[in-house]
Amino acid sequence: MDSNDFSPIAVTFQCGGTLLLALMMAQLGRIFAWRYARRWALAWTAMFLALMSVRTYIGTHDRGWWAVYLVAQWCFLILLYGGCRDLTDRHVDLRRLIWGVPIAIAVAVVLTRVMPNFNALFVFEAAVFATGSLLSFIALGRRTHRTAGWQMMRVSIALITILYYAYVPLYGALAFGWELSFLTYSSLADLLASVLLGFGMVLVTSEEAHRELHDAVTALRIARDQLEQKLRIDPLTDALSRHAFNTMPSGLSGVVIMIDLDHLKQINDESGHAAGDCAIRAAAKALRSRIRADDLLFRWGGDEFLAVMPAATLEQVQERLAPLAEGVVCDEPPIKLFLSWGAAEFGDTRALDDAIRVADAEMYERREVMRSA
Repeated sequence: MDSNDFSPIAVTFQCGGTLLLALMMAQLGRIFAWRYARRWALAWTAMFLALMSVRTYIGTHDRGWWAVYLVAQWCFLILLYGGCRDLTDRHVDLRRLIWGVPIAIAVAVVLTRVMPNFNALFVFEAAVFATGSLLSFIALGRRTHRTAGWQMMRVSIALITILYYAYVPLYGALAFGWELSFLTYSSLADLLASVLLGFGMVLVTSEEAHRELHDAVTALRIARDQLEQKLRIDPLTDALSRHAFNTMPSGLSGVVIMIDLDHLKQINDESGHAAGDCAIRAAAKALRSRIRADDLLFRWGGDEFLAVMPAATLEQVQERLAPLAEGVVCDEPPIKLFLSWGAAEFGDTRALDDAIRVADAEMYERREVMRSA
């Protein structure tokens, strides 16, 4: 592959395209801070340096640039492979390969001295490059989450692998005097394969960003639903919370009931707060058993409950709640509880808030009557 065997313009275009890929992947790596994106950005930077060394050699014929070309190409392969491993969640620590850098430089220097020309050097490097690309192809195949970007990367790496394995006999034929004029366009073929690979990398990165964003939105939605559930449901009694009362639909009519658990402070003082919690749960259970399945029961305060019975009448409510006058039994500790309640109709002639005030006043009046009895 002497300077006469390929177009300097094609190599220059390849340098420009590779630089754009390096800059694009560097920007993606900076935005998303993913290890594989940063490694791929460094890989394209190494490839840019390799191509610049080839372009410089064309103009200067200085063999020293061969070593730069080889080391930069090997860096590209290692970084490409490391990024592919990161993408498949099989991270490899490339820092362990630092010790191999002096060895790689020494091998590159030796090759520049023993190879008769750049064609012979390129035949050797094409075999190494194809093998390294094949390893990256195999690493990508272990990914379980397969997307369009993943498919494009696999296709482009397979194309690069086939292309460079084909370069081995084709450029080797030049040593025997075979004139293969179409090899002058090999740089353009490399550029097309590189652009396809770079586009696949960008597509994979955007797919990963979309997946992470979707997962984050889903997690936020779940957290919101859980928070809303906690705000709507009282954890002690499983009754609706006072917050849930504000979300009730408008236009209802029926009966609202205010209920108070008598002597809760005395139960807490004499038997402890655990007994007080048991009493509150027992009261909520008793109330739920007396109202209908479609009626709404709210824990209004510490020892107060509010029930909304749409399309009900005061007579129906009094009939349902009358058994509460006999008291409610709390199992642990065995305490007999008494509930005071008041009810008022709401609808067209009375707003719900006004009905709550009327029911609250009736509840206090009923409790005073029970205390004085």
